[in-house]
This record gives sequence, C-alpha cells and structure tokens, in this order.
Amino acid sequence: MNFIFIFIAALLAASVTLWLGLALWRGPKLDSSLEHHAVNARVLRDQLAELEQDRANGILSLPDHAAAQQELQRRALDEATPAQSTGLRRQSSKQAAIALAIVLPVAATLTYLALGNLAAITPPPVQSAPAMTQADVQAMVDSLAARLARNPDDAPGWLMLARSYRYFEKYEDAAAAFAKATAVIQADPLALSEYAETLARSNQAGFKGEPTQLLERALSLNPREPFALTLAGAAALERQDYPAAIDYWQQLLGLLPADSDAAQAVANTIERARREQAETAAAKN
Repeated sequence: MNFIFIFIAALLAASVTLWLGLALWRGPKLDSSLEHHAVNARVLRDQLAELEQDRANGILSLPDHAAAQQELQRRALDEATPAQSTGLRRQSSKQAAIALAIVLPVAATLTYLALGNLAAITPPPVQSAPAMTQADVQAMVDSLAARLARNPDDAPGWLMLARSYRYFEKYEDAAAAFAKATAVIQADPLALSEYAETLARSNQAGFKGEPTQLLERALSLNPREPFALTLAGAAALERQDYPAAIDYWQQLLGLLPADSDAAQAVANTIERARREQAETAAAKN
C-alpha cells in the first residue's frame, strides 16, 4: 500500500512538472511577432524610397525631406525594440522551466513531510490477540453473574451464564441458571438438551424424570439435533432400553461423515450397546 501511494504521487508530480516545464521552455510563440516586424520593415523601406522619389521630383523641400527621414528612422528604432525584449523573455522562460523542474518536486516532498500523515499510508503491524486464560473466563463469568443479580429478567443472560457454569462443571449452579432462562430455551433444541444433561449430572436420578422430558421436547422441535440424539440414546441405555438407545444412535450416525472420528466413536458405542443387550438377554435366560 505504501509503495503504491508513493508511486502514484511521484507520477502525478512528474506529470505536472513536465507539463509546466515544457510550457515555460517553449515560451510564447514568436512567429507572428517576427512576421509583424518584417512587414513593418518593408513598409518603412518603401516609405523611405518614396521620400527619396519626392525629393528628386521636387515635391519635398530639403528641410521637409530631412524631417520626414528622421521620423522614419525613429519609427525603425521603435520597431526593433520588441524583438530584443522577446529574446529576453524566451531566455528567462527557459531558466524558469529549469528552476521549476528542480523546485516543484522538492517543494512538494517537503510540504508533505511537514503537513502530511505518513502513518496513514503505513498500516500498523498486526498484533495477535493475547490468549484468554481460564482466570480471564472466570472473571467474565463472575461479572456476568453480578450483572444478572441486578437484572434478573435477562433470560438470554441467564442462558449464557448457565453454559458458562457447564464449562466449569458447576452443574448445580448451571441448572439453577437454566431454570431462570426458561423463556428462551423452550424453543431451542440445543439449549433444552444442555439443560437435560446438566440436570442428569447434578442429581442422583440421572436422566429419569425431567431430563428425559426435556430431551423429548428437544427432539419434537428438531428430530435431527445431534446432541439431543446422543443424550436420548444415553437415557435409553440407562434404563436398559437397548433397542431405543441403538435406534437413537443409528440416527445420529446417519448425520455424521462416514469416515470421521465421531462416526467411528458412535459406531463403537452402538456395538457395545448390542453386546450389553445380548449379555442381558443371556443372563435372564
């Protein structure tokens, strides 16, 4: 960016300097002036010849002839003066052109250095953002909790706080925050699934009761929600409903790329569920 700006500025300055320099170097056109003086000189010569003819014919007396001749000589001197001044102007125009070619670029550079902003064309170095530590996250969570204490009707804020507590594995605090975010999680399948998992981890009953109801609601909103299918399979396995668990996880497997690590993990889980199902059936017999 810096190089492009300097190149364009130099090109513009050079163009203006060249245009003005050529105009001064050439100076004013002299053709018409020279032609004018040549015509006047011929006229004066003709008039002088006429005077001589009139003197010879006796039309003009000697004193009148002398006076007329002096007048013509004076006019001839006057006609010669502009040609000399024109030469001086032409010489001074060339000197001005040379001075302009030197002074204009230097003056433009010095003016920009004095008044311009070099930093504007030099982008500041990109600085990488400092890595956020767990202490920084904890400080943000504490600040959010303090704000919600002053504004308890902020349902989106409670959902954010609940997810933050889940991050720190504070499941009881997370469950309490989810309960205050009911207004926004009832239509959010992922948030319902997170709430169900939080409740299952924070009490001895596991997925029994409200967590399973939350998962059922999440799947009714979006039957293809991956986290809801994962937890629904876990809840079914917990109550030893192996066919339901295998069905949920097979639906989940269909949503994952066939060659991904996640798909392989789900396939292994399905295989374990089938072995447990077979072992449980054998034990009953």
